[in-house]
Parts: sequence; structure tokens; C-alpha cells
Amino acid sequence: MARNPPLRLLYLTNSRLPGEKAHAIQIMHTCAALAALVQVRLVHARRVNRAWLRGITDLRTHYALPRDVARHALPSLDLMPMVNWLPVGQAGGYALAFAVQNATYHIALLLWLLFASADVYYTRDSLSAAVCLVLRRRRVYFEAHTFPTSAAGLRLQRWLANRLNGLAVLTPALRQRYIALGCAPQNVHVIPDAVDLQLFAPRAQAAARARTALPAAEFIALYAGQMYAWKGVETLVAAAQLLPAGCCVVLVGGTPEDLPRLQALAHSADPQRLRFVGHVAPTEVPHYLAAADVLVLPNSGHAEISRNHTSPLKMFEYMAAQRAIVASDLPALRTVLVPEENALLVPPDDAPALAAAILRLQADAPLRQRLSAAAAMAVTRHTWDNRARSILKLVAGAAA
Repeated sequence: MARNPPLRLLYLTNSRLPGEKAHAIQIMHTCAALAALVQVRLVHARRVNRAWLRGITDLRTHYALPRDVARHALPSLDLMPMVNWLPVGQAGGYALAFAVQNATYHIALLLWLLFASADVYYTRDSLSAAVCLVLRRRRVYFEAHTFPTSAAGLRLQRWLANRLNGLAVLTPALRQRYIALGCAPQNVHVIPDAVDLQLFAPRAQAAARARTALPAAEFIALYAGQMYAWKGVETLVAAAQLLPAGCCVVLVGGTPEDLPRLQALAHSADPQRLRFVGHVAPTEVPHYLAAADVLVLPNSGHAEISRNHTSPLKMFEYMAAQRAIVASDLPALRTVLVPEENALLVPPDDAPALAAAILRLQADAPLRQRLSAAAAMAVTRHTWDNRARSILKLVAGAAA
């Protein structure tokens, strides 16, 4: 009996690959997990990359993927390196450069899709989904990480709502927003982010501190990730100044655009209490997490994406690393974190409360152990393989 050919899935994204941000990690791990089950081809933009990423061509090694992902890069006109020379100011320059790059990539995508085909088209970009639908492609799926706020974005999402075959969202609150917009409830599935349990398996703290050159005797509260305003890192910077000698806060990550803002806030802080590490390779992040005593997720409550839409990769990575977690008490984080069970949750944007939670954990090693063990148990279902199966369940359900 002849076997059915494998499902052919095109994953479409206008992203820089490799990239220093979480979405690049999420895309690569999602595609690698899907590639174990179906035939995947990742179609992405050819863009001008950050200087420190330009020499990286082996994405499997860079992201510690379990297998290779077939890729195809489409051309685009990327003016980002010329932003400071555009006659519209820096903010206007970034907006103009992105608009040009986004438009030229999607023109290239449209032309490429005239000659390419697949069984399933999957994307995080609403404009890419629209291109597929305009070309009358069947089985088009969109993965939503935010809800549109602009009038144009809302119009596009309303147009997509009942034309898409299915929609994956990160949180229950985001699901409700898209249903209210007109998406059929049965076609909207909550599929949170995930983690590679092997990559983030617990490591010996002493060895991790030696590798990362972090102080051997300090009590370390660590944050790893991007430093946009809604991430709430300003609150952690303020909390660091309330900690006593012997405690320090370590910040890992951030872009050259974001770090100066936080360093300016911390100019009067004791440098022994607050350390900026900057960007590190994805494969080094597990060692920094292992070096910590406490891992902090200080999301701000001021932004809708932070309150209700996000499913942070770092949350799952923290849980897998088996270090006690302090996080903001927000609905998006409560979908996974349970107060006093697998994390301490504190009011968002409250530096004294955050500092108090860190000190509580410093004083209570059994509590740290109990929280981290419960988090490690809870995260076992949030693997990339399980996420890939959930995506294919969405695809199969919509096709039934």
C-alpha cells in the first residue's frame, strides 16, 4: 500500500534570521519541531543584519536546534542602515524604512508564490496571510501574538477573520479579542510558547558562575531578555537599588537602542548591585539562568500586550532552569504561573514589592526549592514538540 506523501507546510515570515529577538528563536524552534512531523520550508526576508550576527550562517548550531530547517530567503529593500541619513528624523526614518522593507518583501513573496505551492501556509504576519488569500491559496493559518491597534490593522484583521482556515493565539484573552473581531470560535486555538527542556536543563550553579564571570558569593536575581518599556525592566532597576549588600541584579540581553535608557536610569546605582551583561548567544542564556538564585519576570501592567497577550519564552526557560521565579501578577502570566505554587507574583510596576519578594526568597531556601521544583514539573508539557503537535491539530481540525 502506498504511503501518503508528507504534508508540505510553508512558514512565511518577514523576519531577520538570525535575529537577536525572541521571535527569531520562537520561529526557528517552532519550525524545527514541525519538521519532525511534516515537510517544512521556512520562507523569510533577506535583510541587512546586525553587525554581530552577519557571520552566522549555521542556524541549527546558533539556536541549538534538534534538526535543520529548510529555508528560502526572499529579497527586500532594507533601508534600516540608512535611517540616520533619511530626511524625516530618526523615528520617522525607522517607520519609513520598515514600510519600504515590508512592502518590497511582500511583493517578492507574492511573485514567488505564483510559482510555489504547499498544502498549508502558516505565518505570524497578517500581510503574508493576506497575500496567500489574494492568491486563492487554501489552508492559510495565522499565528497572532498581538491585537492590532491601528485602524488599518483592524481593517485587515476583520478582512482576514473569516477567510483564514485557522488562527493560533498565545493566550485565552487574545482568543477572546479575535472572536469578538469575527473569527469563528472553533477556528481559534490557544497555543502558548514553549521551551527546549534539554537545552535549559538545570546546571550546577558554581560552574555557571565561573563560565559567566558572575560573582561566586552574591545572591543573584537575574533577568534575561529584551528591554522594551513593557517588559518592566525599569522596575527591576529601581528594585535593585533597594537591595542590601550581598544581593545583586543581573540584566542579560537588550539591544543597543534599549540599553542606554536603562543605564541612564541606573547611573546612581551601586555597580555592585546592578550589572548589565548585554546581548549573549542563545546557547549561552542557559548558563546565565543557572548562575542565578532567582529569575525575574517584571512585566509592566501599563501595556495590553504585557497584561493579556504575551507568552514569554523566558517564562518557560526560567521554569525549565529550576530557579525560583518572581513575576508580575498579570493575567497573561497567570495562564502558567500559580502564585505561591510555582512562582511568587507581585503587583506590576511596584519596585518595593519586587525587592521584598527577592529578599523573601533570599531568606528562604526551602521556598526557593519548592517553587522551582513545581515550576519544573509544570513546564514539562510546554515543549516545542507539543507545540508543533498543537499546530498540526489546528490544521487537521480546520481541514476536517
